[in-house]
Amino acid sequence: MEGFGFYKIKEKSRGPPIIEKKSKFIATAVPVRSISEIEEAVKEIKKEMKKATHNAFAYRIVDENGISEDWDDDGEVKGCAGKPILNILQGFSVFNTLLIVTRYYGRIHLGPAGLIRQYSNTAKDLIERVGLKELNEN
Repeated sequence: MEGFGFYKIKEKSRGPPIIEKKSKFIATAVPVRSISEIEEAVKEIKKEMKKATHNAFAYRIVDENGISEDWDDDGEVKGCAGKPILNILQGFSVFNTLLIVTRYYGRIHLGPAGLIRQYSNTAKDLIERVGLKELNEN
């Protein structure tokens, strides 16, 4: 990536499953422009991944009111799932994107550090795969 611009994903994308101690992590990125689109996309992903243990997510949107960003751990240890995902979006300067990391629990505890590492790595892997474009591009 060249420059220090603001980016967005090109299209909805899903990464390959990443296995860590029998837990399966799958990242999905969805282009969004509003809170209502985020809510709808989260519902849709949870429906698609209905047997998942957790669907942690983060989003960043920018509009005439400024930047809105938030995260949700979806029942994981507080700050160990959604916040690391948000950190990836911030680190890559990605906006107008919802990034969900789905976890299928493998019956082995990863601990807080392991959760942070795996949610971060899964989110980063997808952002690097999908390809980004300048935020102002159509």
